[in-house]
Amino acid sequence: MAIIKRYIKKNGQKKVCYQAQVYIKGFRLKCKTFKNKTEACVWHDRQKEQLLKNPSEFYQEKESVFFSECFKQYLEEAFPLLKKASQQGYEARFRYFIKGPLSKVKMNYLNAKFVHSWINWLKKHPTAKNPRRKTFLGELELLQTILNWYRNFVDEDFNVPITKKHKQLCYYKSLPPQRPDYYARPEELRLWIKWLKEHRENPVYWRLATFMVLTGARVGEACGLKWSVVDLKQGTAQVIRKIRWDHKTKKPFLEEDTKTSASVRLLLLSDELVSILEEMKEERQDREFLFTDMEGKLLKYNAIQSAFNHGFMALKLPWRSTHILRHSYATMALIATRDISSVQASLGHTSSRMTEKYAKVVALLNRETAEKTTKAFNLFGSEREDNQEVLKCSESRLEKQKFGGYFKNHSENHSEINFEIKNPSNIKGG
Repeated sequence: MAIIKRYIKKNGQKKVCYQAQVYIKGFRLKCKTFKNKTEACVWHDRQKEQLLKNPSEFYQEKESVFFSECFKQYLEEAFPLLKKASQQGYEARFRYFIKGPLSKVKMNYLNAKFVHSWINWLKKHPTAKNPRRKTFLGELELLQTILNWYRNFVDEDFNVPITKKHKQLCYYKSLPPQRPDYYARPEELRLWIKWLKEHRENPVYWRLATFMVLTGARVGEACGLKWSVVDLKQGTAQVIRKIRWDHKTKKPFLEEDTKTSASVRLLLLSDELVSILEEMKEERQDREFLFTDMEGKLLKYNAIQSAFNHGFMALKLPWRSTHILRHSYATMALIATRDISSVQASLGHTSSRMTEKYAKVVALLNRETAEKTTKAFNLFGSEREDNQEVLKCSESRLEKQKFGGYFKNHSENHSEINFEIKNPSNIKGG
């Protein structure tokens, strides 16, 4: 039985639905969506019973193509629509598909066992001995992209045979332990920026790092900023373009667009950052871009990464990426403001879910939660009157839930809430 739980958006709200898919001999013959699982199961059983009586009337055996033909068709139709950076990232992985064991497999017979054997073949490939390579997860993700395209645009009855087990098998080397909090703490950033200032001849690196930390801008967005879009009097900077670096030559290119439509935004600059930018403008008034090398040319990404990583390694910090600064900004901004909508707008995210991934769980900690929990436990024998407010509010909420009511407290002060419980003993709590 194929009953799949899905989520749909209706009137701006996320709702659950259940999709019933009827398969016979590997072919999906019928599909319908229901509001609850029971209706989906009943409909599925009835339809499958009817189809099994005379299946030849509903489906015909399809002509199968080899994976190599599917891959070739993907390159002709879907690959040219990708951005240049994505194309270059994919091209480096084509070798594993053109001459790999999957090329001789027909699409109708492509299942999880063939994917498993392909991953084992990858682990024996000469490139697996590269000391910097620890996983083939990127190759598996590209295979999933190709197979998803085949299902969506060629054969809707095709099932993508990639499971969670395959993703785990792609890791064939032990990874060093990482800190669970993927953001740099303020004291670490202060030491790191100081190291860049003292150990790098070109001051552009510590200035670029400071700008990224205090604005949350991507490295390509920061390097693509021109003085024409910066207003130091108003303390603003417009993100309307970015720098892209060629994967092979590492040469920077200026692109007059952003990563997404939401990435076009206005950055608000703090007074400290405005002072740094004013100093930069006085030093090099002839420069078009804010951040350049000693000759006034666009910065290369490998030079930025090398400078940043040398500082991380010198201070024995676990980070090896420029993107850690964006995660750090998101986390600290949410701690400071408690306003996820504002943080989302400053980062240029299309959804608050992405912002929640960037801003770590530590940003949601609240001292008021600890204080109220301590009062609720009453471990130190304080008077019951001090604890009565918390218990009263909890009992009120339980009673509202019991009768199907909806209660939402918009006030942080529980003393403003005054619900009367006539018979609290009737409320059963866990």
